[in-house]
Amino acid sequence: MFGFMKHNKDDCRPLSLEELAYFNGADFFNGEKMNICNQFLNSLYSSPEEIDLFRLFCIGNGPETKQATDDEIIELLAYKDLREEPIGKCKKADCGEIESILTKYTGLTLGRTKKKGLENMTYLEKFNAYYYYNDDTSFRGTVYFYSGIMKGQFVRLFYNDEFYGMAKKSLPSKNWTMATTLYPI
Repeated sequence: MFGFMKHNKDDCRPLSLEELAYFNGADFFNGEKMNICNQFLNSLYSSPEEIDLFRLFCIGNGPETKQATDDEIIELLAYKDLREEPIGKCKKADCGEIESILTKYTGLTLGRTKKKGLENMTYLEKFNAYYYYNDDTSFRGTVYFYSGIMKGQFVRLFYNDEFYGMAKKSLPSKNWTMATTLYPI
């Protein structure tokens, strides 16, 4: 299901205007405010197991990110042996919600990922959640894909990425599940 799409023009076909319009519309990317699908474009990875989970769930503060409760903050400060809170708001990424998003969009569980980016957060077993302090919301609002190609079940979308320069992203075409992000050209 996952992997690189080799660019062999004999095996590929360009996306139709209707197919490209689907990705540029509000049904998958864009659409609702703080769409989690847009967050998958926050990091570069060659397979879904390598998704930077910190960038997916924390950078941009998507809808799956919650504020930590006072009890959680007290536990976090004690765990980190801190006397006062760092600058910023304490955000929480619940493991159940992480699992749900990963399964829905990649078919993976948290345990099947390389857990990249989790080292930037603190896990508290008592609450089964990851925590971090951040006020930055680097949320990628609207994405415009200017072209795309399809090979078998994979689609490669091309867009101008304000964060990383020219980037290629690939998705399987059956139900447009997030599959893999390839490194910039």
